[in-house]
Amino acid sequence: MKKRITGKRNPMIYGQFIEHFHRQIYDGIYDPSHPLADEDGLRTDILDAMRRIKVPVLRWPGGCFVSSYHWKDAAGPQRKPLFDKAWRVEDPNTFGTDEYIRLCRKVGCEPYICTNAGTGTAEEMSDWAEYCNLESEGQYAKWRIENGNPQPYKVKYWSIGNENYGSWEIGAKCADEWGRLVREAAKMLRHVDPCVELSAAALPDVDWNINLLKNCGQYLDWVSIHEYWDMMAEENSPADYEQCMAFTDHIAHSVDEVRDVIQVGRADA
Repeated sequence: MKKRITGKRNPMIYGQFIEHFHRQIYDGIYDPSHPLADEDGLRTDILDAMRRIKVPVLRWPGGCFVSSYHWKDAAGPQRKPLFDKAWRVEDPNTFGTDEYIRLCRKVGCEPYICTNAGTGTAEEMSDWAEYCNLESEGQYAKWRIENGNPQPYKVKYWSIGNENYGSWEIGAKCADEWGRLVREAAKMLRHVDPCVELSAAALPDVDWNINLLKNCGQYLDWVSIHEYWDMMAEENSPADYEQCMAFTDHIAHSVDEVRDVIQVGRADA
């Protein structure tokens, strides 16, 4: 039998994701009234579970939620409740950037912030990076300090938007619109912090990916391909193990298609 050769796996492939959806945040990991909540309102039993599986990186706050989310409403002592237009519920905004960073620190994982590319702007995204990553320059770093967080968070990973190619997404974009927005957002984010690593959504579609690469390929470190196991079942129940393992072939095919487009784009550049 031929010996299988295994290489070193990047632990980031085991990253996790939390969204303001159902009970993931409120009455879930963040529940100040729960008997197992710590001083920051985080459930210690859930923190322990996340540590046990060694979460390397945690993406937040969405998901579809992020496309109408404005981070400034969830920072500081005066929080502004949000009517979440994606999931049609009220969000009290008591769990925001500072609470998320505390969660990541306690779990021991890298934060990965997904920005609002639906109703948001490139400027709003770069303001968020100022709040998180600058020492004390500008109003947003100073605001973080005023909120009791003197040290910058140094968030390395940023996603420009979510699935803005989809008709279901608030603020959906055509390929041309998407490429221009990602380019300007990436430029502004890098002007705030040249050390950030940036990603944007791609999919197995030639026109979408070519536009993305032509407009902003030089500014991106990653493209993010979203696939869903729950599409295998029409009902709200999990697929079995064999189905999930078989479905990885479909995901691998999607990755190969996007990789081919990128390689062709590089060859033509």
